[in-house]
Amino acid sequence: MEIEYVNGYWVPANDIHIDKWKSGQPFTQNKGLNKFIEYLDRKDLKFKTVLDVGAWCGTWSNEMSKYAEDVHAFEPDDLHFQCLLKNKKENVTPHQCAVGSQKAKVSLVENEKNFTQEKRVVPEGDILMTTVDSFAIKDIDLIKIDVEGYEMEVLKGANKALSECTYVMIELNNNSKRYGSSNGQITEFLTQRGFSQLIRTWPDVVFVNNYAL
Repeated sequence: MEIEYVNGYWVPANDIHIDKWKSGQPFTQNKGLNKFIEYLDRKDLKFKTVLDVGAWCGTWSNEMSKYAEDVHAFEPDDLHFQCLLKNKKENVTPHQCAVGSQKAKVSLVENEKNFTQEKRVVPEGDILMTTVDSFAIKDIDLIKIDVEGYEMEVLKGANKALSECTYVMIELNNNSKRYGSSNGQITEFLTQRGFSQLIRTWPDVVFVNNYAL
């Protein structure tokens, strides 16, 4: 069986973390999310629209669906998208595509460790890549980006969305160097657009748009 039901979610059966999850350990995406939820509860914040770029199986999207009217979840991987479709809440809209700095066709290549969350984007293939801005989604309050090092490319294709949204939650674990970027460059990119760090729980960082407050 390609997917398996664990801790309330359908997930890839071959994920290297499957045994940990079966023993009750939380999904890896929950660390930074829990801190952010504490902040949202403390501030009594609700959102109109949230984007989840790199949605995996929908764990983050479903949690944020409690705080947003609409969540748009972007996931290119076939197996992960299959899980996302089975897991998603009613107000989560799934999009099967990669997200980057331009429209293109790409492939996803597994790394040598068979770590199913980590696949590299390579040029040419049959997977549609598009940009955040090309979707023209309105009233975006929060963009979450967890794309295994491709974060800078996603940001480059989201200039309009960044000028309007209030929060960006992004994974910064140095994987960006595989695409010629760095944590510092990503932070500087957001700083130049009026963002500053609000919450940091490795590897996740939440930035707030000072112009939007």
